[in-house]
Amino acid sequence: MSRSIVSSSFIDVLRGVVASTSTEPTELERCARDWSWPSLYAAAQGEVTLPDLVVRPGGDEEVAAALRTATEHGVPVVPRGGGSGVMGAAVPHHGGVVLDLGDMDRVIEIDDVSLTATVEAGLNGRDFERILNERGLSFPHYPASVEWASVGGYVAARGSGVLSSRYGKIEDQLLSLRVVTPTGEVIDTVPVPRHAVGPELTQLFVGSEGTLGVITRATVRLIPLPEHRRFEAVSLPSLRAGVDALRVVMQRGLRPAIVRYYDAEASSGSLSPVVGRTLSEPIALLMFEGERGVAEAEADAALRLLAEHGGERLEPELASTWWDRRYDFYHPPHYPTLPAMWGTIDAVAGYDRILGVYDAVREALGQFADTGLRLRTHFSHWYEWGTMVYPRFLIPDTSGHPDPPGLYKSIWKAGVKAILSAGGVINDHHGVGSTLAPFIERQWGPAFGTLLALKQALDPANVMNPGKLGFPVDGR
Repeated sequence: MSRSIVSSSFIDVLRGVVASTSTEPTELERCARDWSWPSLYAAAQGEVTLPDLVVRPGGDEEVAAALRTATEHGVPVVPRGGGSGVMGAAVPHHGGVVLDLGDMDRVIEIDDVSLTATVEAGLNGRDFERILNERGLSFPHYPASVEWASVGGYVAARGSGVLSSRYGKIEDQLLSLRVVTPTGEVIDTVPVPRHAVGPELTQLFVGSEGTLGVITRATVRLIPLPEHRRFEAVSLPSLRAGVDALRVVMQRGLRPAIVRYYDAEASSGSLSPVVGRTLSEPIALLMFEGERGVAEAEADAALRLLAEHGGERLEPELASTWWDRRYDFYHPPHYPTLPAMWGTIDAVAGYDRILGVYDAVREALGQFADTGLRLRTHFSHWYEWGTMVYPRFLIPDTSGHPDPPGLYKSIWKAGVKAILSAGGVINDHHGVGSTLAPFIERQWGPAFGTLLALKQALDPANVMNPGKLGFPVDGR
């Protein structure tokens, strides 16, 4: 599918079925990018691909009408939540319609007995948490993007938050979905997960990034606001010692709400400026929460295990300060701006391979040292079977480089090749978008054909976010 050519008659039809439809330049420009570096760079260069129009549906029926119309006319549709993704999933590379769900932001129901909530997909994450906190509840999904992202975006990108080691990723916190298919059917998945009434249809749409339909409603599980939180910080004698120690913590059944483990460079370059202390060794930050007695017992047990691996307890304020300032990482001066270049080539693997993945990415990105590339890495999102390694690269100034977009692609290609060669999976929770799309078929192997068959069955006209998730742009 090349750049879509949208007729005035199509726009007229769409205006007849969706009340809020705009072709205003400011609206088109707002919806032409997300937080991915390539889209920010293109916008700064005046080279963005604009959608032809932006529609803001007010409910499921308007979403359905818009998708039916787009399918009938073969016009691409890019669903948009908060626009906070960093992989280009919300960028309308082929023009067409951006379906902005921002007006679908109602809380449908909060069930204080079952501790569940049903909300529309456009609800902002921070607004949702504020509403819950007023009732003594919490939705324990705290991504870095919480002040911008939407609940639907959490699901569509298969996101994760800093509390994942205790509560899991978004798929673990999700009970059911309402989805509008590309041909305009409004469907609800089974209201509770993991029961023997056939395949788990809910999970088909988790991580689908708007390529299989539009998520319009989600039912999620809640928790009471924790009675108690305990913070701890521990230095480790080596990177391997720390990974081994934290593996044992998870495999013994302990569940810290937060486990973040910084290598020496990240402790010095990323953590130190935020906590206000010079640090130079591998450091683990932990937080335990829940009933006071249980949280204290878990913390004491974890500290004993870490000490057995050479861990030394530091002042807990390092972890509590990080918690209080955790969103500072995503604002200047801690978060870079153009003409810098940045990205996170994260990967996940079992404990038997994760340090090999770590070493492989560092070696692969070392070839770009002459560009000024810096690499700072931590491990987070820990599971019984493995963990995620989070290598974040930064080139402070690319204004003198002849081809920054080409350089960006080369860095990602080298990092992804290293991850796959070391037996890792190329992403844990940022999604695929357009950045990782070229590598998805290799990651999936023969199973990609099954995924492609599902795409073709649900979206026969190939109008839903074409080219994302590695699907062919022309639908074949």
